[in-house]
Amino acid sequence: MDKERALEILKEKGYKCTSSREAIIDVFIKNDTPRKANEILDMVSRITPGINFSTIYRNLDLLIKLGIVNKLNLEDGFSHYELSKGEHHHHIICKLCGSVKEIDLCPFKEMEKEKLEELGFEPLEHKFEIYGFCSKCKHREN
Repeated sequence: MDKERALEILKEKGYKCTSSREAIIDVFIKNDTPRKANEILDMVSRITPGINFSTIYRNLDLLIKLGIVNKLNLEDGFSHYELSKGEHHHHIICKLCGSVKEIDLCPFKEMEKEKLEELGFEPLEHKFEIYGFCSKCKHREN
């Protein structure tokens, strides 16, 4: 998603394009990896001095609700946020350095969805993360 589309979604849903929201979106556009809220605060405060944590969280919640931002709950216990690309994807996460990368692999195939529906369960979403060591860190572990 680009900035123009994100701002368009805000307007379509009746929300203002505030400087805080624009700054948060800019941070995601310039940094293509999932970020923790405190990292987003640090980067946004360089653009919009005086912004506080509650403003960041409030705006992240809104951007998630509107489908502009995705929230990831990773093994490290922190929520990570990324700009929605509108494409279904999952992540690989390095257990040593914490790097997160998107992958287009999805083990949840239509067959499994049909099995769940046979059980009377309607799946709405799913998450899949693979934890291991990235190419830089796997040599450090050995």
